[in-house]
Amino acid sequence: MEAALESPDVHTPHAHPPGHGGGGLPRWLELTLAISALVTSVASIALAVKHGDTMEKLVVANSFPYMQGGFSDMTPDGRDVLSLDLLNRGVGPAHETSLFVTVDGHYVRSSEELITASIGPGKSGHGPGQLATLKNSVPTRFIPGGQQQFVLSIAKTADNAANWDLLQKAQPRMSTEFCYCSVFHECWRVVEKELDPVPVKACVRDEKREFTP
Repeated sequence: MEAALESPDVHTPHAHPPGHGGGGLPRWLELTLAISALVTSVASIALAVKHGDTMEKLVVANSFPYMQGGFSDMTPDGRDVLSLDLLNRGVGPAHETSLFVTVDGHYVRSSEELITASIGPGKSGHGPGQLATLKNSVPTRFIPGGQQQFVLSIAKTADNAANWDLLQKAQPRMSTEFCYCSVFHECWRVVEKELDPVPVKACVRDEKREFTP
C-alpha cells in the first residue's frame, strides 16, 4: 500500500484590524510618535546651532582688543619722560599695523622730524643739551591684552632740561592716529582725540606717512 502524502500546513496571515499599522499600533499613535521624533530632532539641531553661535560669540568676546594711545609727559612713578605709548585695555591681543604722528596737522615720520617740527632743528641726538630718544622702531606691533608697548620716550635730564621743557610745551600740538586688528581680522582706527575706536574693513599702511621713530 502506498502511504498517503500529507499536505503542508499553510498559515494565513492575520489581517490587522482597521486603523492599525504593521507594528500592531494604531496609525494615529504611529503618526504621533513619528512627528514627535521629528520635532525632537529639529529642536536638537536648533539647540546645537544656537549653542555653537553662542560659543563663537563667547570666543570672539574673549579675544576682543581695545586699544588706546598717545603722548604723555610723566611716568606712573613721577619721572619727567615724554613718551608715545600704545595700550591694549581689552582682553584679546591686538596687531597694530599702521601709525601716524602729526605736529600742527603735518605728518612726521621719525623722532627727529617730531622734535624739529615741535621746537626747531638741531635739538635731537646725543650731544650736549640734545634730546636723546629711546625708540621702538619696529614697523608693526603685537600687543597682548592688558599690556602696552612704548613707541618712543625722551627722558628729561639736567643737561637737556631747557629743550625738554620746550618739547613738553609743544605736546598739545602733537597728535596720533593708528590702526589695529584682532586675531579674527576685525579692525579699528583710533584717533587720539576721539573717544572710541572706529571699525574699519582693514588697516592699510601708507608708507609715505608711517611713523617709525
